[in-house]
Amino acid sequence: MTSAEDSLPALYILIALFCVPPVLSLQASIRWFRHVRKRGRPGVWPLLGIAVSVVALAFNLGVIGVDLATSGTVGIELGQIHAWTLGLSWICFWIWIVALVWLRRHRHKVY
Repeated sequence: MTSAEDSLPALYILIALFCVPPVLSLQASIRWFRHVRKRGRPGVWPLLGIAVSVVALAFNLGVIGVDLATSGTVGIELGQIHAWTLGLSWICFWIWIVALVWLRRHRHKVY
């Protein structure tokens, strides 16, 4: 638990940990989906990446919103919900890595 005066830097760290990976994976999955659709393929995996990224971003923003609403009175208390949000961010981080690797490997292939 942090005190009320230390809650703003803690919120910045939580925003970076919880929101940056879903945003990056969403951008990479959209690029991946466009690339796959341009080649005439169905693009199921990129759509799954987009869906997971959007759900994770919405959930993580909700948790940060609750933390922001309660941080002025009691500070930020990290609990199990924060572990879930960190887990979602970790999944999005790996979606981002997979999308980037796939795009890099298939950049110059001719179908």
